[in-house]
Amino acid sequence: MTRFSPLAAGITVFSLLGIGAVAYSVTDAQPEACVPYASEGEASSLVSAASAEEGIPTALSFPTPLVTKGTEISVLDAGEGYRAAEGATVDFQVAAYLGSSGQLLTASTYLADQPVRRLISADIPDYFSQVLSCAQAGERLIITDTIQAVFGPIPEDDLVQNDSTAVLVVDVVHVFPAQADGTLQPLVDGAPMIVQTPSGRHGVSVPMGQAPEDLVVYTVKKGSGATLTEGDLVVAHFTGVVWETKQTFASSFDQNVPLTITLVNGSVEGANGGVPQGVFEGLVGQTVGSQVAIVVPPALGYPTGQQPAGVPEGATLIYVFDILGIQ
Repeated sequence: MTRFSPLAAGITVFSLLGIGAVAYSVTDAQPEACVPYASEGEASSLVSAASAEEGIPTALSFPTPLVTKGTEISVLDAGEGYRAAEGATVDFQVAAYLGSSGQLLTASTYLADQPVRRLISADIPDYFSQVLSCAQAGERLIITDTIQAVFGPIPEDDLVQNDSTAVLVVDVVHVFPAQADGTLQPLVDGAPMIVQTPSGRHGVSVPMGQAPEDLVVYTVKKGSGATLTEGDLVVAHFTGVVWETKQTFASSFDQNVPLTITLVNGSVEGANGGVPQGVFEGLVGQTVGSQVAIVVPPALGYPTGQQPAGVPEGATLIYVFDILGIQ
């Protein structure tokens, strides 16, 4: 899907070392209780860190050599808002230091438009997908753990062994819910039928009959968050379906995390990235927390010869968006 730019910057992969109606499942509300992956320990409680205005944390302070007893997590600065329960997505920045000396091992970019993004799931074999459970936006976490737990097995040398302690400073930038959490709107005749699995993945049933000739936008859930405007970096889960073939041609759920979409009309001459005109017109003015279904006629979709795989020329497209936030 070439014109949906997830912004290589917007979703940076951090490599440590190395017919009829709209139907829905209801989004889970903020969990009453969220159990963190680990609690504060003797090692994590000894670490403090300050920051420059921008960039990697400075003035890191802890006694060396620091030795941890497994995974320990301290909350250095408190956050607020939605907690990263199972199925939520977290954007964050992280720097890793060697517990024996305080040496910086590696860090993410610390650029505002290049956070690390992870789905919170106990079933994903990814360190941050698990240890950031229950995190809140604005938190600064200190995590102490073994090198092997964080990075996986490494070639050992005199300085770093697999059981050496790593000290992580994690700054939680955003927490996004698994699904749009707005209020369900009245059923609309003639709209695509939308269902969702517990993980949020969309199922789209295409109405019988001819596709509409004009752009149609159905608000399935109405969110109460910020209004989307041109140029926003919109964090959303989406599914794209071809009306005529009833086949899905693109889905953010295939990547396990929502995508960052640059809300620019990519059909305008000279546009750098962006989205098809119909998607642009359908999303501008929507609110965070909303789920919308946008039916895009061929004239407002992809230009001839620029269709992504699975989209025939002249096809009408159905997009379903869960608008989770603005980056």
